[in-house]
Order: sequence, then C-alpha cells, then structure tokens
Amino acid sequence: MRTVRRFLLLHVLSAVGLVTLAFLALLFFIDMLNDLSNLGKPGFSLSGTLLHVALSMPSRAYEVLPIATLVGGVFALASLAASSEFTILRISGLSPRAALGLLLQLAAALVVTLFLLGEWLAPAAGQLSARLQAGGGSGIGTQLASGVWLRNDSDRSGNQTVNIKAINTRGDLTDIHIYVLNAQAQIAAELHAPSGQYEGGGTWMLHNVTRTELPQQTGAALKVTQLPSYRWRTSLSPSVLGVLLLSPDKMSAIDLWRYIQHLRANHQAAERYEIQLWKKLFYPFSAVVMLLLALPFAYLHTRSKGVSGKVLAGIVLGIAFILLNTLFSSLGILGTWPPAITAAMPMLLFGGLGLIVFAWQVRFR
Repeated sequence: MRTVRRFLLLHVLSAVGLVTLAFLALLFFIDMLNDLSNLGKPGFSLSGTLLHVALSMPSRAYEVLPIATLVGGVFALASLAASSEFTILRISGLSPRAALGLLLQLAAALVVTLFLLGEWLAPAAGQLSARLQAGGGSGIGTQLASGVWLRNDSDRSGNQTVNIKAINTRGDLTDIHIYVLNAQAQIAAELHAPSGQYEGGGTWMLHNVTRTELPQQTGAALKVTQLPSYRWRTSLSPSVLGVLLLSPDKMSAIDLWRYIQHLRANHQAAERYEIQLWKKLFYPFSAVVMLLLALPFAYLHTRSKGVSGKVLAGIVLGIAFILLNTLFSSLGILGTWPPAITAAMPMLLFGGLGLIVFAWQVRFR
C-alpha cells in the first residue's frame, strides 16, 4: 500500500508542480511585457522592472496554485484512468475511501503552502515592491501618484483627513498634509510636514511643521505658525500604513485585521476588508476543494484521447470557481451579507459538488 500511495501522490504532485510552473512562466512573460512599456520614462529601468516582476511572483503563485491544483489533478488522474493504471491501483487494494484520504493528505500540504504564501511571502514581497515604487531606491518608481488618503479621529485637535505622499522602506513618512475639520466638517486648520518618524505608542514625530489656521469669521486673517516638531497621535502604525500600499487581496490576514480595527476606530465602513479577511482565511482550503473536484476524473473509463477534454473541463471549473468567488464578494458588499458566509459559500458549493459527483461515480459507474 505504501508503493501505491507514493505512486499516486508523486504522480499528482508532479503534475500540479509542472502546471504551476507553466502558469508562473506565462504570467512572468505577460507582466514583463506590460512593464517594459514604461522603459524610457524617468525612474524606470530594466533591472527595476525585473525586480518588480520577480517580487510579484509569490503573489501570482498564491493566486494560481488552486487552479493549478485542479488542472494538474485532473490531468494526472484522467491520465491514470485513460491508461488503466488507476484500475490496476484499484485492483491492488486502493478503495475510493483510501484514494480520497490520499488526496486529502496532499491537499493538507497544499493548504500549508498556500497559508505560508498568503501570510508571509506574498505580502512581504508585495510591500517591498510597493515601498520601492513609493520611495525610489530601485529605479522602479519615485512616489505614489496622489498619496495615501486617510481619516484620523485619534488626535485631540479634532477629526482629520490626512494625505501622505510617500512611505520609504524604513516606514518613515514624507510630505504629510493633515487637514483638521471642525464640527461642520469644514477645514479649520492645515498642518504640513516634510517628514515624520514613528515613536511608538500611536505617536508620530513630525519635523518642521507649518500650521495654517483658516479664519472662521469673515475678514479674519490666516494664522501661520512654524513648529520645529509636532507629536501627532493616531491609530496608524507603520504596519498599517505599509499595508495601505497593497490592494486588500494582497494583504495578509493579520494586516487586514489591524486595518479593520483602524477603520472601526475611525467610524469608517470595513465590510469590504472584513469579507477579504474571511476570504484570506478560507482561501488555503480551496486546495481541498480543487482536489475534490479532480478526484471523480479518476473514475471515468476513457481512453487517452479523452484526457485533453478532461483538462479543459478542469480549466472551466477553475474559472467558474474564480468568477463565483468574485461574484459572492460583490454581492456580499451590496447585500451586507455576513462576511464569513460570503467568503465560504463558493467553497462549500464546489466542494459539495465534487463529493456528490465522486459518490455518484463510485456507486453507479
């Protein structure tokens, strides 16, 4: 039985690995073509473009691994069925329950891989790439297009709208504009600082601050004050600001949770990020769903000429899963559905479909 287990797992795993590498090579080529159009512009170079695309590969691997698992699993199992090797495995004692258990063991390893990619490697590479673009230092980019816009209610001076032009690789801020709003949501004052460093405990030290107080009465003059330093209190930490350089789907679960707490503290809507947090938690288990969808293809009695059709069916299933996942995310935001149910529903539907088809194949075919 050990030989059967090793043969089946290696056959499926090698197919999944080859499909993953093929997808990543294709995406690397496409991303390079897209970024090469920026060559010649100020701040862009070939080495910077290569580094930017290379840093995007962990995120790409995180995105394509479930689909590669489905396509590779379908190809491996359909090939075994077409060559009658899977029939021999069944005669050798591989029961449907044992086959399901073996694939679930492989799925567990893929779940761990996806978790490490999504929580550690991909966010770290994405933040490094975004900071290099925002702060220069690699020739990829010099600053954010319009800066990061935030809301801050943690300072004693009142509600604030904040614009940060750039964040360097150390997490320091440059060109900070803080607009202080009064009770009528009108700008009462504006603070500008060329730079700022985090001191800890929710406090930033801003240097060479220019404070401009707008007149609240007709005919009053502007009041401009120069401050060598200013302690700015906010719930924004370097870790929260760092993730703002990324889109929600590229943040880690812990970063999403921190940003959700910041949004709640500032009385802002957080439904989009809550759904993304639950999707991030459930996403690694999509490898289990993909292998459940692939397993019924091992019990199809087809010859080798039917393998390509089964692979195409696997690709269609993978695309349908992605589309349904995106659809449920949008519907969850519009319909204010519970975030956990919104994120889990596509996996439950496709996982249930895989188990039903597998049970039907074993019982009636």
